[in-house]
Amino acid sequence: MTEPRSYPSAPVVLPDRTNELEPTPVDGCAGCTELANVRDRARSGGDMTTVSDCNVYLRRHPEGH
Repeated sequence: MTEPRSYPSAPVVLPDRTNELEPTPVDGCAGCTELANVRDRARSGGDMTTVSDCNVYLRRHPEGH
């Protein structure tokens, strides 16, 4: 009898996107500016989850910019 595997298949390898450019705030948009400020404070505090969240929110910011 063979040894049972402890996992069902090979691990998933996710792409490393740390070198991609971050979205930039639109000039004159208070929402974009606030998200960029929150992102900067989060990065200085080492909170990369919030940095990532802010990048998503900036990319999905209301259409029409």
